[in-house]
Amino acid sequence: MTDVFRQPTLFYHLGIRESFSMTNNIVLYHNTDLKGAQLLKATSGSYHFIPYVTTTNDDFLCCENDVQRRASEYLQPNWDNLLGPFCQPLVGKLISLLKEIDVTTSTYLKDTLLSDIRKAREKYQGEELAKQLSAIKLRMESTEVITPDVITNLLFSYRDIQDYDGMVKLVETLKELPTCDLTDQHSIGFHYAFALNRRNQQGDRKKALRVMLEVLASFDKPAPDMYCLCGRIYKDLFLDSYCKDATSRDNAIEWYSKGFELQPTLYSGINLAVLLIAAGQQFENSMELRKIGVRLNSLLGRKGSLDMMNSYYDVGHFFTVSMLAKDINKAVLAAEKLFKLKSPFWYLRSVVQNLMLLQQFQKISSDHSPKQECLNFWMDIIVEATETNRNGLRFPVLILEPTNVYQPSYVSVNSEADEKTISIWHVSSEEVKGIHEWNFTPSSIKGISISKCDERCCFLYVHRNSDHFEIYFSTEAQCSRFCHLVKEINDEGASSAELEGDAEGDTLEYEYEYEESEERVVLGKGTYGVVYAGRDLSNQVRIAIKEIPEKDSRYSQPLHEEIVLHKYLKHRNIVQYLGSVSENGYIKIFMEQVPGGSLSALIKSKW
Repeated sequence: MTDVFRQPTLFYHLGIRESFSMTNNIVLYHNTDLKGAQLLKATSGSYHFIPYVTTTNDDFLCCENDVQRRASEYLQPNWDNLLGPFCQPLVGKLISLLKEIDVTTSTYLKDTLLSDIRKAREKYQGEELAKQLSAIKLRMESTEVITPDVITNLLFSYRDIQDYDGMVKLVETLKELPTCDLTDQHSIGFHYAFALNRRNQQGDRKKALRVMLEVLASFDKPAPDMYCLCGRIYKDLFLDSYCKDATSRDNAIEWYSKGFELQPTLYSGINLAVLLIAAGQQFENSMELRKIGVRLNSLLGRKGSLDMMNSYYDVGHFFTVSMLAKDINKAVLAAEKLFKLKSPFWYLRSVVQNLMLLQQFQKISSDHSPKQECLNFWMDIIVEATETNRNGLRFPVLILEPTNVYQPSYVSVNSEADEKTISIWHVSSEEVKGIHEWNFTPSSIKGISISKCDERCCFLYVHRNSDHFEIYFSTEAQCSRFCHLVKEINDEGASSAELEGDAEGDTLEYEYEYEESEERVVLGKGTYGVVYAGRDLSNQVRIAIKEIPEKDSRYSQPLHEEIVLHKYLKHRNIVQYLGSVSENGYIKIFMEQVPGGSLSALIKSKW
């Protein structure tokens, strides 16, 4: 920067560097002119400005302030020996500056990575989050930014989306780096073993067990979770053997016991109790099980009542403890809340594993009461939620009643019978007043649509029924499969895409009313479309025509609901539904036109 004629060009290139976020720039200036140095320093802004002088021996000294500058002028004849105490060697200055920049840059990159990981976890889920994490990993070019915080947050992020293979590969990549020893840390070893056990490829569980035993051997005071993870690995080995590997079962009991003794938790206590039952003990004759049961109830009581619980983790523990205690009423209430909280697949699978062990080893009474049937239903729907390849034609479902109560029911698609039908029946029908079983032929099915609020739910619309059915399935996949089966057996005359006019008459013939400008008369605009004025050509009575674009699938469900509702409402104080038709890319609903303006205008005129 010493040459004033080159300064504009060099500043231009500095601006280009900044445009690429290359903000660490050093300006060197041969300090022969104090005024020039001051002017250039003011112009340099955020750049590192270093003025320097040369000695008679061609040494370069950093001369950053006026005192150093004046000392260099005063001592110039003898500065080889005398200027050193006043000025720092230029090489030393550059080395210290570069070290500071390296530390600052690494800290900035680390903080940026942590921030981006947290933002990705908050904003994305599933495959989209996996893509974001892969992009973040590509930015980890330097070992300086590979810190325990960054790696732990990445592992947590992969765990959230159940990408256990991603967790394993991340840790194994770190092991291959010669200058990285993060894999020796206990927390990372713990998550590595956890991911291996969950991934469960050939040899993964034995490898996970070896990793955890090494971690425990190197730790003076292991955390309870470490003992429990060893117990979990042995428990999974026991389950993999179809409950025949007694050695793995006993080892699981030993490790869960250590975790429960060190710090009693619902997780360790429930698993310990279930495994003791699998080993042949029962609450009726085992003092050890009774002690565990007392402690579990105490821990559960600290969580508050079931109504106060908003975590699927706590509700799942409440459900399993109720099953251990054979308390059917509490188990049913907890199962319903577990369903409402949309518990994740991996957690439900863990709950189901304990339920299967209890069913196999716990003494269960042969009770066929309505309460037991209701509990069997909840077992069925929870188990189905963990099965990825169930292809049966009978579905355990919940039907939301008009009273806002979930009614346990079953839906069956009889597609292989001579007369194809859809059957619906309630569980514990002897306790249900009124109709509790329905059979619908394809011609009686008006339509079906998946809910926009919860994709586990669909709406089944039928003829000659005052209400539609709001049906909740165990998973989104089961709901989608049921809708597909219904549409398959539904003939063209009753397909879900068809909107019928008045069932008792022909399609209504109509015409629009127009302004002098030849624009159609608009009566109003609603949530889904525009309402125009028209006339029924059969009697010249004014009608209202509500138009909704067919291409907007978001409104298909509310539209069906509106049609079903209005079609069966007949009262002098309710606007009369006259029919509907699909025409020219619009769904048109014909309704009675009521004079007097809009309701909002009426309210404004009165108040």
